[in-house]
Amino acid sequence: MNKVTDAKRVLADWIGRHIVASGFIAVVAAPVVAGIVFGMTWGEGVALAAGTVVFGATALIVSGLYMSSAERLAARREQALRFERAVSTASRALLKRDVVDPVGSALGAVIDGIEADTVFLETNTHGEADEHGNMATVRDVLHASDPEGTPGRWELTGWKVGVRAQDALGSGLAYSTVIGDLDPLTVAFYKASFIGSEVLLPITAEGKWVGSVGLTCHDRDRYWSAEEKHLLRSVAEMIGAYWERRDAKGKLEELLAAKDEFIASVSHEVRTPLTAVLGFAHELDEQRGKFSPEEQADLIGLIASQSREVANIVDDLLTAARAEAGTLVIAPDALSIRRLIGEVLSSHSGRVDFAMQEDLEIWADSGRVRQILRNLLTNAERYGGNTVKIHVRRVAETARIEVRDNGEGVPLHMRDQVFEPYARAKNSATQPASVGLGLSVARQLAQLMNGELELGEEGEWTVFTLTLPMRSGVRAKKTPAAAAS
Repeated sequence: MNKVTDAKRVLADWIGRHIVASGFIAVVAAPVVAGIVFGMTWGEGVALAAGTVVFGATALIVSGLYMSSAERLAARREQALRFERAVSTASRALLKRDVVDPVGSALGAVIDGIEADTVFLETNTHGEADEHGNMATVRDVLHASDPEGTPGRWELTGWKVGVRAQDALGSGLAYSTVIGDLDPLTVAFYKASFIGSEVLLPITAEGKWVGSVGLTCHDRDRYWSAEEKHLLRSVAEMIGAYWERRDAKGKLEELLAAKDEFIASVSHEVRTPLTAVLGFAHELDEQRGKFSPEEQADLIGLIASQSREVANIVDDLLTAARAEAGTLVIAPDALSIRRLIGEVLSSHSGRVDFAMQEDLEIWADSGRVRQILRNLLTNAERYGGNTVKIHVRRVAETARIEVRDNGEGVPLHMRDQVFEPYARAKNSATQPASVGLGLSVARQLAQLMNGELELGEEGEWTVFTLTLPMRSGVRAKKTPAAAAS
């Protein structure tokens, strides 16, 4: 039906553009032809009278057609001006910072530009359809027929978007609802809402279909012209761009907040052990001769352990920076797991249960494996329970090192986030906020050594599993810049 109507509109436009020239030709030609015909049959007098009558009738018809065409052209020009004003108003609303409700103002501009009863904004829901089969939610509706002349606004849910509509909108196309093709339940819903016809245009943000802008009309036979769809698409594109800017601003604000929190965390993490180091060193310097050899050994041991903590923090920061810059290089070699874990545990202050029957040989970077294990043990000590265990087992051609603790565990929705830079699953009231780099660095290092680091649960145990290759001669991965250097 739309294609037929479009063809009629094109024909009407063509007639309107050519009616003036055709009219003048008809006014001149018709009396001449009539005079010749009547003159040859009834003589000059009759021919003159016939020509006069034909001239008058032709002029009257042509003038009527001209007036009708002029009215249509004026209406089209007025419509084009309304559309231009609507696009301009919507653009200003979505670009200016002092507009209280930018999207609502843009929808109001659509109502002002197009003769429709309502304009609505849908936002796509994530996940599966609800019990009614709905995949989208109508968030905002503006009603154009308010008695006071001001469109009313409300929120609404339960708007069913069919599969055909989803296919069309997801492909970036307009979709016009044909009420008669819908199921009886949906038809009843449309009738109860006084909707006779409907058209929707997709909203995209960052290349994804995220919602739709639509128009409804009480008239069942309402035709939505190409110009109206073009206006609606323009507004949909502007709303999508507005959402992109809004989301980008939100991400920037989150990044700035994370940066401030990160700087505060690094300052706290470094200042705490440095304060201990300076305090113990000051006591040893000022109180020489007042400490027994055993007390001096204890203080020196504390200084060493706190210094190692600062060095570990700096090491994680440098590793993260080099990985981001692409300059982190892995130097793999054949290593004994028993010896590596023993070296890490010898400098670890907490109690860890470790036993393995068979020593396994892995192909990895010894310094980086120690760094991973150190971060896993520190994480378990900081956030885990009172028992930490290390299990080692062989699976095919890989060695799996499991660091287990009986703490509260990590919420399911945050298991991927704990491996993000500067992220923490939770802050404990008894533990200071950490930098949040340890697990991120650990996973990066594992992947660079052709391995993986994963988080899971087994009963009451939170389990970090480090998987590394055992086959000698496996070449470790490098970051792009390091591979090129």
